[in-house]
Amino acid sequence: MQSTLIWLGRAALLAVLAVAFAGAIDPHHNAARNVPAPDVVEHVAYGYLLTLLTIISLPRISPWWIGAGFLAVGAGFEIAQVFGLVSGTFQWKDLASNTAGVAAALAPFALAGRARAKR
Repeated sequence: MQSTLIWLGRAALLAVLAVAFAGAIDPHHNAARNVPAPDVVEHVAYGYLLTLLTIISLPRISPWWIGAGFLAVGAGFEIAQVFGLVSGTFQWKDLASNTAGVAAALAPFALAGRARAKR
């Protein structure tokens, strides 16, 4: 698990460095072109805040179970949209955005566990 997190971190770092470098050397760089849609930002923010605030509110429940619960609820809402049970339309980007928000909230726990394991 530890080596997987390390390699995922390295892959993410390389991706960010590549995007930053491409923007830095492009004389026609348009930052507004790369801004995520408000819907994506909203899903990331809700995933992050709901996960983090629930972890704080329910300290006896594992953060991993809380994160899994929010991922399941988010996927459930997206599936419900397919059947017209809730408003909106199913979108993969919504699922990915929810996952990014939950992952951002859980990242400190993964890093803390990794640091404890090294001791």
